[in-house]
Amino acid sequence: MSKFLFVVPPFFGHMSPTLSVGASLISRGHEVKWLGIIPVAGHHIPEGGEYIYPEEDLLPYQEELQHMLRRQDDGPNCSAPEVLKLAFEETYVPMARIMRNGLMRAIEEWGPDLIVNDCITFAGALCAHIKGVPCVTTTPVPPEVILNNGGSLPKITEWQHNLVRGLQEGFGLDSDHLLVHSRMMNIVFTSQEFAGVKDPSPHMKFVGPVKGRPNNAEFDWGRLEKAARPVVFVSLGTLLVDIRKDFFGKLIEAFAGAPVTIVAATDPAIFEHWPENFIASSFVPQAALMPKMDAVICHGGFNTVNDTFMNGLPMLIIPITYDHFHTAKLIEKAGCGISIRYKRLRSGEMRKAVFELLGNSNYRKAAERIRETFIDAGGNEKAVELLEECSNTPHNIHTNLHNS
Repeated sequence: MSKFLFVVPPFFGHMSPTLSVGASLISRGHEVKWLGIIPVAGHHIPEGGEYIYPEEDLLPYQEELQHMLRRQDDGPNCSAPEVLKLAFEETYVPMARIMRNGLMRAIEEWGPDLIVNDCITFAGALCAHIKGVPCVTTTPVPPEVILNNGGSLPKITEWQHNLVRGLQEGFGLDSDHLLVHSRMMNIVFTSQEFAGVKDPSPHMKFVGPVKGRPNNAEFDWGRLEKAARPVVFVSLGTLLVDIRKDFFGKLIEAFAGAPVTIVAATDPAIFEHWPENFIASSFVPQAALMPKMDAVICHGGFNTVNDTFMNGLPMLIIPITYDHFHTAKLIEKAGCGISIRYKRLRSGEMRKAVFELLGNSNYRKAAERIRETFIDAGGNEKAVELLEECSNTPHNIHTNLHNS
């Protein structure tokens, strides 16, 4: 049996699929740990696993870390160049530096057989390179979003690569190659067809969505059972706190008293009163809810996108920032949803779009086609098979990291 160390960012959307894969690895007898830079409640971690929060090593960085996390809510107000700056200069690169000491200590003390770094936790791959541990990267979003735009924006690409090379030098790694992603294997949690990648590199492995992470959130199932159909699930994920009142206010304008039930995944306290046809809950068992839904409204977080299409549901995607716009294009191209930019969002337009999704069966049929590509990709079983293969195969670490 092998030891797997998942290196994860402080964003649950990126961490979530690793929890599902980790649970599957544990069920097959492997030892699995996660390492991150914010505390994570124990109920999120699969039974038999462990989350490492290197508090002592992170103490000098608390003020910087809190500022970095607060800055994530500024994304909706940023231009495209500002979003890139926020992502790379203010998040990914400093996060790697903050994570380094605690991660190096964990590798030395536990001795993992394989390090699995999320695509934005650059420290995972860099520390693996330093310590000579094989490394696999996981990517929850289509792969061209991170450090790759197909060569269409050469100046931006050069800027990103220079930032990464500067980070690598800070880690004591003098290389013209980018070492922050594994060249041995990059596991992508969507299907090749949905991502629109016609000729992927051999190390890119599309496994589709994974499932099985712990989620025992309480929910009023009795009320849902009595609710009028159709039922629409609405989520903004775990970030974007500052715009919730505005977004859900528009949702209420659009659907209060309408012949539809809205399940709103948000803190009910943002409004004193909710319409009778709304069920608002801070935390929801999303995967369990999806089979009972008829459509979904979300900002484009890839876990919600995957849960939606794994259930063959149409989606209204309201891209706000980061990778949301790219995901929205994929959804519209696949014919399984409608996109409305958040800055252009009006309640009447939202209502019209949702009833178009509910009334036009072509959207559901397209979503069901995407579901088939997701299932065919292999899911948990394929991801575990690939990780076991990597952990059991001797590797030359200097040829296993991204070198393009």
